[in-house]
Order: sequence, then C-alpha cells, then structure tokens
Amino acid sequence: MKSYDHSKIEKKWQKVWEKEKLNQASDTSDKPKFYSLVEFPYPSGDGLHVGHPRPYIGMDIISRKRRMEGFNVLYPIGWDAFGLPTENYAIKVKKDPRIVTKENIKTFTRQIRSLAISFDWSREVNTTDPEYYKWTQWIFLKFLEHGLAYKAKMAINWCPKDKIGLANEEVVNGCCERCGTPVEKREKEQWMLAITKYAERLDKDLDTVDYLPRIKTQQRNWIGKSEGAEIEFPTSKKYTYVLLHGFEGKPTEGKYSWLKKELEAKGHIVIVPELPHTNAPVEDEQVKMALNATQYDENTILYGHSLGSVVAMKVLEELKKPIAGLIISGAFRDPHFLDEWQAPFEKTFTWEFNVKKIKENVGFIEMIHDIKDDGVSMAQCERLEQMIGVISKKVIAEKHHFDGEIEPELLKILSKSVKVFTTHPDTIFGATYLVLSPEHELIPKHQSQISNYEEVVRYVAQSKNKTEIDRTREGKEKTGIELKGLKAINPATKEEIPVWIADYVLAHYGTGAIMAVPADDERDGAFAEKFNLPIIRDYKKTGFKDFGKKVTTFKLRDWVFSRQRYWGEPIPVVHCEKCGIVPLRETDLPLKLPKVKNYQPTDTGESPLASVSSWVNTKCPKCKGPAKRETDTMPNWAGSSWYFLRYCDPHNDKEFASMNSLKYWMTASPARGREGSERAFTSNGVDWYNGGMEHTTLHLLYSRFWNKFLYDLKLVPTSEPYKKRTSHGLILGEDGEKMSKSRGNVINPDGIVKIFGADTLRVYEMFMGPFDQSIAWSNDSMVGPRRFLEKVWRLSQKVDVKTKDSGEITSLLHKTIEKVGTDIETMAFNTAISTLMIFTNELEKQDFVSKQTYETLLCLLSPFAPHVTEELWSEMGYKKSIHIEAWPIFDPSKISQGRVKVVIQVGGKTRGVLEIERGVSEGEAKERVLQMPEIKKWVLDKKIVKVFYVPDRLINLVLDTS
Repeated sequence: MKSYDHSKIEKKWQKVWEKEKLNQASDTSDKPKFYSLVEFPYPSGDGLHVGHPRPYIGMDIISRKRRMEGFNVLYPIGWDAFGLPTENYAIKVKKDPRIVTKENIKTFTRQIRSLAISFDWSREVNTTDPEYYKWTQWIFLKFLEHGLAYKAKMAINWCPKDKIGLANEEVVNGCCERCGTPVEKREKEQWMLAITKYAERLDKDLDTVDYLPRIKTQQRNWIGKSEGAEIEFPTSKKYTYVLLHGFEGKPTEGKYSWLKKELEAKGHIVIVPELPHTNAPVEDEQVKMALNATQYDENTILYGHSLGSVVAMKVLEELKKPIAGLIISGAFRDPHFLDEWQAPFEKTFTWEFNVKKIKENVGFIEMIHDIKDDGVSMAQCERLEQMIGVISKKVIAEKHHFDGEIEPELLKILSKSVKVFTTHPDTIFGATYLVLSPEHELIPKHQSQISNYEEVVRYVAQSKNKTEIDRTREGKEKTGIELKGLKAINPATKEEIPVWIADYVLAHYGTGAIMAVPADDERDGAFAEKFNLPIIRDYKKTGFKDFGKKVTTFKLRDWVFSRQRYWGEPIPVVHCEKCGIVPLRETDLPLKLPKVKNYQPTDTGESPLASVSSWVNTKCPKCKGPAKRETDTMPNWAGSSWYFLRYCDPHNDKEFASMNSLKYWMTASPARGREGSERAFTSNGVDWYNGGMEHTTLHLLYSRFWNKFLYDLKLVPTSEPYKKRTSHGLILGEDGEKMSKSRGNVINPDGIVKIFGADTLRVYEMFMGPFDQSIAWSNDSMVGPRRFLEKVWRLSQKVDVKTKDSGEITSLLHKTIEKVGTDIETMAFNTAISTLMIFTNELEKQDFVSKQTYETLLCLLSPFAPHVTEELWSEMGYKKSIHIEAWPIFDPSKISQGRVKVVIQVGGKTRGVLEIERGVSEGEAKERVLQMPEIKKWVLDKKIVKVFYVPDRLINLVLDTS
C-alpha cells in the first residue's frame, strides 16, 4: 500500500476541484438553496494565524454536508479591506494602501485555498474595489434622500492615538476598542445615520430569528428598550408666547390653535396675531403688526414659522430690550438660492439681517428643521445656521414643512417644561427633586433665571471632559450643582422642587432628565444624603391618575458615520455655497478615492483628503457653480453592512443585486433536498451565519439596519438578513493568551499544513474543544488527529466486497451516522470527530470491513478531511467526487445501545435465554432462537403457528399441538 502523502494528495485534489468548479453555486438550480455565510476577513499584513480558519472550517463542514444532502449551496468569500489597520501599516512601511491591500489579499487567498475551504471564489468581493463601493455610496445616497443621513455638530468620542472619531459602540470601558487608548470628547460636525428610527423593529424582530440566546441578549442590551411614561414637570417660570404664521397661514387653523391650547394648559400666555395680507405679504406691514401684538420683555418667547421666521428676526432688530428666546421652524426661502419656484413675497421683503442686534435682543435662539421639507431645502437651512450661528434640530415633521394639524416636535421645542422618562411613574409622589444632564438644552435657555450660572457653566465644562464610563460607574463619588432660581412643579403633589444637574445623568438616555425618588432609588438616595435633599419615606403610590404619556425609549444612539481618515469610502456629496449639501448623481458614481502621497491623520481632526485641493475643488451637480467635496470618509462598518447581498449577484454593474437573485438566495425555497434530508425546507434570509461574539453588537446591528432600510425601499425581499446566527470561540496561543504579534504567540498555519497536512489541521481545529468556547493551541496535540487519518488510510486494506458486517458493527455504524449528523447540526464538531475515531477503532479490530461500511465512513469524514477522503474514494474506483455523494441516512431500527438478554418461551413456558444486540428484528430473533440446540429439542418437527415478540425482552413460540 502506498503511504499517506498529504502534500501530493492535497495539491492534486485542489487543482481538480478548481478545474471542475465543484464549489460554485448556481443561480438557476432546481435544488433547494442553502446560503452559508461567515464574516469576511480583514486581510492584515501578517496573514492568517491558526485562529482565523476556525469559523471557516466549521461552516465549511456544514456547507459540505448540505451539498451531499442535495442542496444548492452558496458559501462565498470576500474582503473587508478598508479601515485603520491597513492604513496604519501603509503609513509605517510607506506604501500605498492599495498595494498593501492587494498583497495582503494575495497571502490570505493562498492560505485559505490551501485548507480546502469550499468557498465559491467566483463570487469574491472586495470593499475597496470601486465597483463594489460604488453601491455602498449609492446606498448612502438613499439614506440621504430619505432623511436618514444627516450632518450634526456633536460631542464625539475621539481617539488621540488613531486620530479618529469613534461611535459609542467602538468605545470599550472608556477606551478605543482598536488600540486601547482612553478616548476624549471633542465637538465636531459628523455625518450620522438615523438608526434610532429602526430601534423598535431591531428589537422586536429578534423574536423572528434563530440566534443564540446570548446574541439576542447582547443585541437587546445595546438597543436598550425601556417602556414607561414621559411626565412633564412644569417650571415655575411662565412665559408669553408670540406665534407668527407664515405665507398663506391662518392663526385659527392647524397647528397654531393646537399649540395655543397645549401651551395655555401649561399656564403660559399665548398670542397668535393674524399678520396682514397673508397671500401677498409686505415686510413693513407684518413686522408692525407683530410688534404691536404684545409688550415684549424678558418673559417673551417669539416663535416664527416659515416666512414668519423672517418677520420674527425683523421684530428682534426693532426691540429696545431683550426677550427670553427666539424659536424658528421651516426657515426660510431665500431668493439668493436658485430654486425653480419663485415666491410672491421675494421682492416685498428685504433679505438682509442685523445678526448682531438680533443676538443682543434674545436670550437664546433655537431652530428646528424638517428633514423632508419640500419647500425649504437643507441648503437654505444651513445658510441660516451659518448666518446666526445655531445648529438646527433635524426632525421628521408630522406633515412636511410642519404643516400638520398637530406637530409634537414643535411643541417639544416650544415648551420649557422638564420632561422625564420613568419606568415607575407610580413613584412620582416620592419625587423630591429633578436632575438634568449637564448638557441638557434647558440650561442655557434659563440663563437669566439661574443665579449661579457661572458656577453651572464650569461644572458643565468639567463633565464634558469625562467619559460616560467614568460618569456612570458604580461607587463613583456623586457630584452636582443646584440650578438656583429655577424650580419645577411636581405635577402630583403640586409642590415646588429644586432642579439640579449631575454628571451621572446622560443627555442621550431617555430625556436627559430624571425625577429623583431618594426613598426608592439607591443612587438618588446617596445623592440626596450628600446634598441634604428631602427624602419622603412613606409616600403613597396611588392616587395620581395622570402619569403622563406612555412612551418607549431606547439607549441606542444614532450612528456616527464619518471618519477623518484616508482609507475609506469617499462620501458622495459636495458642499455648495448656493445649494448647500448636494448629492452626486448616480452616473457620477463611484466617486473614487484619490491617490495621495501623505496618509497621515491630522492633529486638528481634519481628513488628509482636505489637503488634496485638486480633488476637493469641484463643480456643484445642481447649479454648476464652485463646490467642495466632502473630505470625511465612511467608517469600516459601511462595506460590511451589505456584503451578504452583493454575494447574491456580485458581477452586476446595473444595481447592487438584482431582485431575482436576491429572491432566490434570500427567500425560502419550497423544493426538497434528497430523500431523508434533515433540512427539507430552507428559510428566509441567509440560512446560517457564523461569526465572532465580538461582532454580535456592532456589525450585526448595523447590517440588520441597512437590510431593513433597503427592505422598506422594496430593494430586498426580506426584512431580516440572517435567519440563523451562531458564534465560535477564539483559538488562543499556547500560552493561553489571545494570539498577537506583540505577544509573539502567533502560530502560522503554513508550517502546520506543510508538516501535518491541511486535513490534519482541519480535524484538529474541530477536535480541540467545543466550537463555541475559547481554547489554547497545542502543537503537540496535532499528532492524534494525524494518527486518526492514517488509521482511516490503512483501513482501506481491510475492505472486502464479500464481507458482511456483524450485527454489532452494523448497529455501531448507524449509531455513528446519527451522532455525526446531529453533532454537525449543533456545531459539536469535537464530539462528531470523537465518534468517528471510536468507530474507526472498532473497524480496525475486524479482520475485514465491508465496502459499504468503509464508504459510509469516508462520506461521514469527508466534510472534515476533504482531501484524504477524496483520494480514498477515488481508489475505491469512483469517478465522481465524494463531495457530491449522498449523505448517509441512519436506520433507527439498527441502532444498538448494547446487548440484552431475551427470554425464550415455547408454548408459554421458559426454555432458555438469548443474549442479543438491542433492537434486533423479530425475523432475525426467531432465526437465532431456532438455531439454539436447547430450543430445537422442544420444537422438533412441530409447526410454529404464531410468534409473540417483545423487542429486547421476550420471544414466545406457539406450536401446533393437534
């Protein structure tokens, strides 16, 4: 017999499989589909270490089993190649990231191919390929078009080492998840994706998918859904509101009468003057009417909508003393913009403003803008923001341009009461004070009332320099400042209560304010004791019927979607002085990343792209005037949020994937697999997705969000992208630590493959421990799996076509088929291999092995060790690959759990005992009994008229005694 030469065998069959395209999926097959997916790798410069292939091998085993069960299997591969590691490495070695990426992918490809992972390489994708990120950019423009992508100035997490802004999800224990550097807070304008609009569905739809319980828990903890009540605590301060309507507006209709009613119910005075000539307004006339509406003083809040906002600012120019605040919405149509519609009031109004005078005459200015406003563009909104130095709050109105009968977002910004969210509204009688976050929007609006405002400003500044982890950790010393002069009214007790700010309350959680119930809450109690605040021990939890509005809140925040780095997808918009933010046309995609000499991030936080003037300076797609490209790039999560869709149709240059392809691979198939298949029907979405637990918060959440958005646009056929999600444990270094170059404990698979063979490495990685648990690598332990494969190899010499297996071997064979099949489905790969080892050892004890039994062993082993089983299958005389052979089906009646003693009766009288395998059939039991000499003498030549058989217990032969 020739020796087992893994090197020759593995090279031989890899060439054959590639030539025959054995692993390529078909888009037109009549077979049921099975979409098997692993997280596509980030191709680092160091190549694979032995931990990387673990998930690939695991899903490869499942994919190979499905093919043998008669399924059309899609098991694709690609490269998540944008991002910091490659960029930092490129900076270090002074190479273009494109070259580095190409070299890295070449190394990874060679290593993965050497392991015979049955990927369909014809569908390979690369996130850095312009033909791929063209569609990433296209999807971003769809987010922008539908109001889910926007730019906002905000305090972001900033990594001073990587010089990059981080989403909240990328901060772990107050540090950058990549490099471990403590993060800082910086004010910066960022692109955002409104993932919060999908929070409810992201939480609820987890009930429809087959994810591991701990994965669902991680998702739900991050989404942070809480159901409770939103209760308004009015401030003791009462205002006079003057509401100014816009062009063609009427003060007695729509939102104005509703706003008047709601604000008056809170104890405020509301005036809604009817401005003259509403269909043909003249500036002087309307300003005069508005000025005469009330005596403007420090208790006045002026609100202007649309053209009314222009009137409001002109009123402020004329005032002799300042008012409390200015709030404007839907503002405003500026004739300097090149809009198709020309408003009839453009020549009857002046469009110049004394911004300095306006700001002197108002305590605060707030803007609110409807993202879907079809009358006032985002560009015009941004022009006004720049003019008065205020960033508007972007919302989606009930009706575009805030023209609904009711507009809750307007009321929210107009009302100066403190809204709190609580899951226990019945504790309101025990609420003795309010606590606001230091960033709460109400603080600057009540500046004139707060007597210790300078002290408050200092505390706010100190809080901004702290991370959320520091602010909320257990055992932290409580700090806070009372807003002296500002009181709130407890709506249940009608009593005035103090208002404080404290850094343990976060602006983005709930409403950014809490009602403190120190008798029931340990944290509130500690705060009250430190600052000598009242504690009501025995209060009633009943009697107050108005618990406010039932609401659901989420901890999830909108996704920070821009990075100030080079190696990422360019954001396909320009900034035009006349038109504001303008998206590129689809025909202009992809917007390619320009080649630059210097990739170094800047200390100022500006992208390196900003210095490439030849690329930055461009023309506006709308007005053809001068414009500048956006220089921030997308985060590394962008390309990985939809790659599973591109695999369905990777070469399509007309759309990111055709609906026909998506329907085939992402929806349930009614066709059945081979007879006896355990998976007769396939499911909606990717059938089985495996990845690391470290990605079950970020990537899983983001990709579910993208898929749901595309589903709402009717661009994908399923709401959820993945039907099933499992996870694997890490392979640690021999020192028990996570493998890393800095620790010097990285094991390269190339050496293992050379010495022991790819099949041995595959078997070892699956055998070394439970798939979902972390376990340390051991080179010494490679010997066992190698010896096992050599046993299977030598066993071929015992195959005899004439041999009939004993009952014990037959029983053990079917038990092995059942156990291996079940273990693969539960990813218990280690026990599946153990079962195969036990069966092989039993076969080794036999003088000869039947051809059928040995072939079955090879089929069961083939997903784990594809090369050696293919070679042995070929040696058995088969021309077709073992990997398209039918998966073995076990016979339950032949599964033995050991031997049993069966009582033998003749004519109802006990005549002997037969030791026999459990599960033996009646016919075989009768035949074995009649061969026993001690039974033959009782039967002799009499006729057996009936047999009573109780399996594994008793057999009674009834004779003809006539």
